[in-house]
Amino acid sequence: MEAIRLDQNGIYINGKYQTLLASSLFYFRIPRERWNDRMKLLKTAGYQAIDVYFPWNYHETAPDVWDFEGNKDVESFLKLAAENELFVIARPGPYICSEWDGGAIPAWLSEKKVAVRQDDPGFLSEMRNWYAHILPVLSKYQIGQQGTIICMQIENELDFYRCTSPVSYMEKLKRMAEEFGMTVPLFYCCGQNDLLRGGGLTPDLYTAYNVYSDGKNPDLEERAIHLYHAVQERSMPFLVTETNREHSYLKRLLACGAKLLSPYNQTAGSTMDFYNGITNWGTEENPVALMASDYDFRSMIGSAGECNEQIYQARLLAGLIRSLGESLATAKPGFHSELSVQSEGQINRKVPFLKLKEGELIELSDLERKQMITVQTEKDSFMVDMKPLETRLLPWNFHICGECVIRHSNYEIGWISQQKDRTKVCLYGEGLLDCLLDGAEGSCRIQKEMEEEEIVFSYGTVDFVAGSREHMGAARIPGLPDLACLPEEQKDDGKEVTLYVGEAQLTKENSIKAEIAPMESLGQYRGIGCYDVTLAADGEYLIAGAADLLTIRNQKSCETLYSNGNCLRRFFKKGEVQLQTEIWGHSNFDDIRCKSLQMGSLKGISKLMRITRREDISESWLFDLDEGAFSETCFFRHSPYNTIMGIDGYNRAVSPLKTIYSRFVVSDKDEDALFLHFEKADCLIAVYVNNSLVSMVQKDDPYVDLSAFAGSGRIELTVRILRRYYTDLAGRVTLLRGRTIKECTYSELLPQAAKAFRNVELPLRLQKGENRFLKLQMQTDKKEVKLFFKGKDLKLTVYAGGHVAGRILLQEENMPVVAGGNRDVVYLCGEWCGDVTIWCQATGERPVLEDLRMAEYSSLQKN
Repeated sequence: MEAIRLDQNGIYINGKYQTLLASSLFYFRIPRERWNDRMKLLKTAGYQAIDVYFPWNYHETAPDVWDFEGNKDVESFLKLAAENELFVIARPGPYICSEWDGGAIPAWLSEKKVAVRQDDPGFLSEMRNWYAHILPVLSKYQIGQQGTIICMQIENELDFYRCTSPVSYMEKLKRMAEEFGMTVPLFYCCGQNDLLRGGGLTPDLYTAYNVYSDGKNPDLEERAIHLYHAVQERSMPFLVTETNREHSYLKRLLACGAKLLSPYNQTAGSTMDFYNGITNWGTEENPVALMASDYDFRSMIGSAGECNEQIYQARLLAGLIRSLGESLATAKPGFHSELSVQSEGQINRKVPFLKLKEGELIELSDLERKQMITVQTEKDSFMVDMKPLETRLLPWNFHICGECVIRHSNYEIGWISQQKDRTKVCLYGEGLLDCLLDGAEGSCRIQKEMEEEEIVFSYGTVDFVAGSREHMGAARIPGLPDLACLPEEQKDDGKEVTLYVGEAQLTKENSIKAEIAPMESLGQYRGIGCYDVTLAADGEYLIAGAADLLTIRNQKSCETLYSNGNCLRRFFKKGEVQLQTEIWGHSNFDDIRCKSLQMGSLKGISKLMRITRREDISESWLFDLDEGAFSETCFFRHSPYNTIMGIDGYNRAVSPLKTIYSRFVVSDKDEDALFLHFEKADCLIAVYVNNSLVSMVQKDDPYVDLSAFAGSGRIELTVRILRRYYTDLAGRVTLLRGRTIKECTYSELLPQAAKAFRNVELPLRLQKGENRFLKLQMQTDKKEVKLFFKGKDLKLTVYAGGHVAGRILLQEENMPVVAGGNRDVVYLCGEWCGDVTIWCQATGERPVLEDLRMAEYSSLQKN
């Protein structure tokens, strides 16, 4: 028997076609002590599969330093999945996104200037080393062997990335996976449905899609069925590897022929141990967002195992999937022409249906507000009372058994079970039940108001039970474990926390004398570093490449800010300067709008320069109109007819306006650092030196490092500018000259708590730049705990169970937004609660911890 096959009919596993509900379940975000609990919760919700990323940099923590122990024990995790009979969709990257540090690409590859995610020998060699460590474990736990891995994803969302040769790159990864023993189907996923740039032309590689949109999108069905037909032409099933978490949305995709429904991060977690990412979920002005430690996107299962109301819908959808089995798993979608639908508010623009052997399931979605929707057939009509953003899969001419057909129903089918000589059917919905039955006993229309929790009626040998979504979802469902309690009963937030405060000492470890360079170049890939520098003179200094959280200490002054890889200018007094740099995370997504969002950007600082002279060179440029595209080389056409003008001086009523400027400058021999600065950079600017492109100018960091030409005498600067309108400004142009501060003492910075602690009551106020430790004492007899913080101008690092359990940033000034979860929450596994400490770092002007609350959560699933 074939263990697994993907074809145009669907997903064939162990002798039958199956529709799969899969939840993300990330072992690296869930304490090992809770892996089994989360798997059992998913079984209670009716999910049959999990999708699992395997982050490369989580296991290779430094070049050729590997860790598969403790929370990184992949083999134990896969063994548990098999014991819980959960199918596994394995996703070992190399890139995973997942709002994870660098998208799991190791930071030292960028330091070594390896061309990541390309058909590049250097990168493929590093990839082979990763595959050599992870794939032997995955291959061992494939279905048909010792585990339940049914397929493996190659790469991830490559269509978002500027891969120059996606097909040859993906071919080599596929071949590599097969060499390491992977025999299950291999697939790739399109992040934005761009099949060609995602690797879609790679031979024998299956296609899957990530399908995200606003839940109110009325055109989702048209888009989804388009994707369905695109894969059907290649004899493949419609696989949705990532999508929205609401089960109403999942039902819309199911109605469009999806056979794998995998809502992303349906099981939440926490990002621990400095593995947060940064991404582009910020504002238009500052697109950077720091990813919160709490990784909960209103997931069905929260980071503490708490469930929301989605679990009711999950159980009922799972009941339908189990009941209809292969008939649903091989059903074909289409758009209905026999029905007309009238509504006052917005609904799905096209009404799809699934054709099963029993009949049809018609999808209807309310996308706006609570409303009554009328469905008109050739012979009859019925009303559907719907909630906002509710989707129903309504049975139409649907054969329950030989003696009973549902001609129409405004309630959905939750499950069907056979009990000896009778069939039992669960229906669920809101408002008046309207169900037209037909069969041996003739036509019978049931219309009943939901006055009790349940309505019970029979037709022939079929017994019906109907109720609300919440009631029927909480009730017993054939084949699923019962709920131990309701979601609203899980939380207990009445527990007290006793706090003790002590001094925090910042210790320096692994100190080295080194030339100033990014942290990765100095061997540190996460955490906090410290550059100690001695300055010989007062003056203005330029700090280049500063990222992420920067604390500057000079004499008695202290300043903490976020810097996104850009240049900063500060006045320092001579003597000791300390620059502390904390890596919040490497970008998990490639975005060219600012330096820190570019994959491969480095952290710490790259250069420290004392500015010895400034020169305003905004005026007296030779000017011409530009005709060519930006390229690697550029030659200004010098002519006696060239105009001399300022960099923003040309006015012409055309759009776009392309101009080119040239001038000569002299860099003296006593200079070894040279920067060009544009005050505004509201336009697209390319800077050339001696006819070769040096850099495009970033609006958020309008500095160009020309130090490679410092001290070389006379050089030609050429600037090409593309403006939408002539009023778009480059701004004042300044040439900054100076000397590089080369040497520093570099150390890894670790906070240490003093031995003496004293009891303290909140609010706790600190001085600017101060560091303190808090020790927590709490009584917990349950397994799951969350801490809720309130304060301002603080960064809190929570240590528990041998981990950095989370980082909290309670500062808005000089900081980007914190996104991706609750910014003020840290999750603790109950076993960790005996030794919890918090490093409190004062980052702003008025630092205060105002409140700290604790909540406990009981498990929803029965032991």
